[in-house]
Amino acid sequence: MSERKLAVFDFDGVLLRGDSFAGYLRWRTRQRRWRLLAALPLLPLLPLLGYARTLPFAARIFARALTLGLTPQRFENEIALFSEEWLSRPSRRIRPLLQRLQAHQTAGEHVVVVSGTAQLLLDTLLQQIGVSDVTALGTELQFGGAGLRARRHNFGAAKLVRMAEAGLPAHWHYCYSDSAADLPILAAADQAILVDPKPAEEAQLRAALGARLVECVRTR
Repeated sequence: MSERKLAVFDFDGVLLRGDSFAGYLRWRTRQRRWRLLAALPLLPLLPLLGYARTLPFAARIFARALTLGLTPQRFENEIALFSEEWLSRPSRRIRPLLQRLQAHQTAGEHVVVVSGTAQLLLDTLLQQIGVSDVTALGTELQFGGAGLRARRHNFGAAKLVRMAEAGLPAHWHYCYSDSAADLPILAAADQAILVDPKPAEEAQLRAALGARLVECVRTR
């Protein structure tokens, strides 16, 4: 790989506001309300979506229930429609961080966007907001009658594995994230930058990262 400096960005909550894949699932359900029936038995698991440790499990279960019978072609069509609607809200873009990403590129640095969202959704949204010439690494999906399934949810420490598989070095110069779930990639950076973190997570990350945490950006 190039010896250029490497700048790593999380996606949801850093470049765009909101959880993009959860937004897609809500959008998909609004198109056909009967799809909610498949998720009704899972409602007791809903609180698990609010905790980093249980989020991957709960997200996997809800995603499969809400995408029963989804085909790759239908998924592509839906992602195109959803992305256009998702980005129609002007406040969706976190412009100060998009400007930072562009500044890293202008400086000749290699930018990586690594996200738990679906790879196709990540690629589509980046294209539509004008972000190009980056390495984009999302969650790779498999299709089946029982709904979408992640080959491996690109979340937490799994992001390190995904980046290693892409041939990236195990150390980078900058890392931007809004979440304590990204401690593994933040800890691998010379300079960790938080973006609008929740107070409890900010305290947790400050304690874990020490001098590596160089900045906390407030965009709200």
